[in-house]
Order: sequence, then structure tokens, then C-alpha cells
Amino acid sequence: MRIIVSLFVAAAAIASANAAEFTLAAGAGFRRPLAELVAAHEKASGDRITQVYGHLGQVIAQARESGTISMVCGDRVVLEAAPGLSFSSQARLGLGRLVVAYRKGIALRDARDLASPQFERIGIPDQVNAMYGKAGRQFLDRAGLAQRIDPKLLPVATVPQVTSYVASGEIDAGFVNATDAIGAGANIGGYVEVDPKLYDPVEVVCGVLPGASRSGAVQGFATWLGSDEARTILRRHGL
Repeated sequence: MRIIVSLFVAAAAIASANAAEFTLAAGAGFRRPLAELVAAHEKASGDRITQVYGHLGQVIAQARESGTISMVCGDRVVLEAAPGLSFSSQARLGLGRLVVAYRKGIALRDARDLASPQFERIGIPDQVNAMYGKAGRQFLDRAGLAQRIDPKLLPVATVPQVTSYVASGEIDAGFVNATDAIGAGANIGGYVEVDPKLYDPVEVVCGVLPGASRSGAVQGFATWLGSDEARTILRRHGL
């Protein structure tokens, strides 16, 4: 028995010694799927992935300046346009879906109905750097609703903030992604999808920074993101 225990301890020590660690940063709206992806990969690989979430503009600045982040996940267009930031490779997570989440006690059949009087306060993430804030702005402009809805808008930094305000009833509705609306579940009244023809496609990717391109752990996770297991998790979260 002592021999078996000793062998088990030795094997665990070897596995721990071989485990690698890196940091992943992402827009706050994708915390739920990425946290599940990270947990599944850590269990399978033994590697450790530190996660950082926040306003995408702040995440990009941290990735550019800190030198400690290996992978950044978010809107491909925003990431590729970020000054001083480049990627050695990208792993595609999927296409994001813009939705309007609404509070309990109210009903919404179509996103265009936000112009009706019952919707007095409408949340929207950062319309410059947050992918679903940009998408929400495009929808309002292209649907010809900006003049009627802009006075009702409550701008905030991130998607989770909008969802939180909807769940608490502080606002009547808000622009979020399907991922966050699905995660909110019974805490909100529901959500409706916005016509994808009325906003630019939101392609969600994880980019590997050049300094991490030789890391086996980083490349292993990036490759695994294309696996059947990862795709199943992503579909469950609306991607």
C-alpha cells in the first residue's frame, strides 16, 4: 500500500511540475462561456489559466502594457484595429448574437418595439469599444429608431452591467449578447433577437499574442477551442 501511495504522489508531483500557466483576458460579456471552457481544458490538460475580464478597451490596454497576458478574446474587428496590439494566430469562437433583454413584468415581441412608451429606460454598453454597444448603435441607426430611442438610453461600460440592471428592474430593457441573456435565465423577463441584417457581424475570436506563440499551453488551449467538446460548450452559450 505504501508503494502504491508513493507512486501516486510521485505521479502527481510530475504532473504538477509539467503543468503550465498563462493568462487569458476577455470582454466581460463572455465570462460565462470562457470560464466553462477554461475549466474543461484545465481538467483535461492539467494546465492553469488565469482569467481577466472587463471592458474590452481596458482589457486591450492591459494586454498591450502589462506583458503578462498571453491571449485576448473579443470582437475580431476591434482587436485587429487596436493600436500597438498584434496576434500571431487567432482561434475563432463563433458569431455573437445581439439581443434585447427585458425585465420581469414587461413584454417585448420585437426589438423595434423599444420605441413604445412602456420602455422608458434602455441600457446599452460602451458604443465605441464594447462589441454589443457598437452593434446596438448600428441597429438603432439602421432601423431608423435613434431619434426616438436615444433619449431613453442609459450608457454603461459592459454587457454584464446592462444585464444586472435589467435583472434588478432598474431599467426596462437593454442591449446585450445572447450569451449573457441565456446566462441570466429566470432573473430577467426574457429576450428577443435583433435582426442580424441591421448590425455588422460580430465575430468572436481569441488572439494569441506574439510573446506567447511558443507556449505549448497557450497553443494547446487555442487548438482545443476548435474541438467538439469546446464547440458544444460554445453552442450552449449562444455562439
